Amino acid sequence: MFFGAGVLGSLYAARLHEAGTEVTLVARGSRYEDLKKHGIVLEQFNTGERTTTNVRLVDSIPENEYFDVCVVLIQKNQLHDALPALATNPHIPAFLFMHNDSEGPQPMIDALGRERVLLGHVNAGGERDGYVVRYMVAEKMTMGELNGEKSQRLQQIAGAFKAAGFPVVFSRNMDSWKRYHVAIGLALTGSIYMAGLCNYRLARNRAAIRKCWQGMREAFQVLRTLGFPMEPPKLRWGMHIPEFIMVPLLQRVLGSELFDIGGVRHARNARDEMLQLREEFRQLKEKAGIKTPVLDEVEKYFDPSVPPAFTD
Repeated sequence: MFFGAGVLGSLYAARLHEAGTEVTLVARGSRYEDLKKHGIVLEQFNTGERTTTNVRLVDSIPENEYFDVCVVLIQKNQLHDALPALATNPHIPAFLFMHNDSEGPQPMIDALGRERVLLGHVNAGGERDGYVVRYMVAEKMTMGELNGEKSQRLQQIAGAFKAAGFPVVFSRNMDSWKRYHVAIGLALTGSIYMAGLCNYRLARNRAAIRKCWQGMREAFQVLRTLGFPMEPPKLRWGMHIPEFIMVPLLQRVLGSELFDIGGVRHARNARDEMLQLREEFRQLKEKAGIKTPVLDEVEKYFDPSVPPAFTD
């Protein structure tokens, strides 16, 4: 079962259904009506190819049905309200939470029990244009058990995604993985807002890219001070790359169509989520006692009343 019928819930539900997995998709409001009328309409960004897939559709969680797993694909600011609804079904042994998070899994554990909580992260992005989901798939999905084990159920879930064309890697510490992802995302998103929601404009401004990288490093230091190991391991190598090399690398990445689709569009459509993530990380900064002047400067652009720093 997929809980959340936005870009990612729609994409994964359709592709897993097409690969032979039995899928139920929970949707609400106007999105439920669109899906009921049109099905899941997907359009690839790079090719324009469209597909239409019809899956079993419900507008609330069936409370008395068994499902192998519930994949939760919502924004972090929606989690608090979603947890009571998820808890209404005691017959689901595993919930795979795929949202951005720097708070940690305790709210999910409190609502559902530790043994039912898994953590993961997506490998796609995009946006909805009416009832059409426009998407692009990037590298690999990441997922893991809270205890770091590569359990049988985790491998079975990963196998279903792999069969649908989504590569998966496992992490031994998904809590840290997700926190470091937020650390990166806060600096990147603040920089995107600073550049007026244009990644190409951002990529041309070396000074802004330098601030972005410095803000990330400050955020990393917060997490390291609190005892969270750097995940994924490749981040540890990145910390040793000199700034004069890292800045051009970031310019190349941020100036790509992939980042436009996977980064800018999320920043534009999920400002409420980003504001909540900023607040969560502020609490971590206070707990660590770490000053983050560059990150703080970049983050002020989360406020929609603050105009972009440059628009050319």
